[in-house]
Amino acid sequence: MTVARKYLSSQAVPATPRSMRVITDSISTDLQHFSADNTHVVKQIKLLAINALIEAARAGETGKGFAVVANEVQRLAQLATDIASRFESNVLGRIGLSRSMAETLVTEMEGVRLTDLAQTLVQLIVRNLFERTADVRWWATDSALWDALQDPTVQKAEFAASRLGVINRFYTVYHDLVMTDLSGRIVATANPKHQRRLLGQSLAGDPWFQAASRCASGDDYIVDEVKASPLHEGHHVLVYATGIREGGKVDGRLIGTLGVYFDWQNQGHSIVEKEANLPAQQVERTTVMLLDEKARVIACNRPERLFTHFALKVDGGQQKGCYYNDQGAIVAFARTLGYEDYDGLGWYGVVVQETENDEAIRSQLDLRTPRASETKI
Repeated sequence: MTVARKYLSSQAVPATPRSMRVITDSISTDLQHFSADNTHVVKQIKLLAINALIEAARAGETGKGFAVVANEVQRLAQLATDIASRFESNVLGRIGLSRSMAETLVTEMEGVRLTDLAQTLVQLIVRNLFERTADVRWWATDSALWDALQDPTVQKAEFAASRLGVINRFYTVYHDLVMTDLSGRIVATANPKHQRRLLGQSLAGDPWFQAASRCASGDDYIVDEVKASPLHEGHHVLVYATGIREGGKVDGRLIGTLGVYFDWQNQGHSIVEKEANLPAQQVERTTVMLLDEKARVIACNRPERLFTHFALKVDGGQQKGCYYNDQGAIVAFARTLGYEDYDGLGWYGVVVQETENDEAIRSQLDLRTPRASETKI
């Protein structure tokens, strides 16, 4: 293969720390072989020069001229030996250092890049969810909601439902909004697909309703865990909820609850699929996940892993970092930093990437180690 063809084939190989390490290793190996071959050649020349001197001595007077040539050859062979020695000491030493540095760069650059991605993804969703904490507390003060609970009539319940429906149409990040009375009975909902079926159902045993009923004031809110909603045909949701208070006042008497069902199924999927924006050559060997505080997989570009447990190795409260797992894949992680007064629920962004195969890179670059038998002396 010509140099031009090798150069063209290398264009298909992305410039990554690992591919650069492979090239450095190849250069180092080639130089070591060339140095060894050169040393072998010099030894052969020295041996020939010694034999020539012996034969010149046997020839006596007639061999004197030949002895001069043999001595010069021996001198040049020694000079070549000295050059080879300096080459090994200087060039090969520096190549060895570059190999060591390349190895460090592979670990650091792969880890840093993927850790930054994990941090970016978890912060994207946390900033989004911070706004949900404001939404639920604000909408709970809507006069249509507390009026329908203070003076319960069919007309007022329908008006409350229409107000929730308007919110749901314009805030596409929500799957539904549900209002209950103090007993947990559903009084109004926003999503027309589920309204008739849900009205009158009791959420008295639902964790989000129970927690929202314990909110001390209108400033408080609760967050449920990501899960499939039995009210919505198993659609994955994350509920933010608070109490609805008399007159819409922060310190008013509790008269009901409002739960906003964040559309986790679509929004969470978007974070790990679209926002990750992985290069095409990395998609198949990369798993992108969001974990909750229980290390449960709540979003993943591999759907089969959803709601399984991921054994993340975090030492000493480490906020972010990376390590190689038992299969040799790099695992990068970052804990949410929270946003404003929202603590982020202790979620993690995690990226697991199978490392590039060194042999595959060598094959793409047409790099191979020359054998001693290939050198003709």
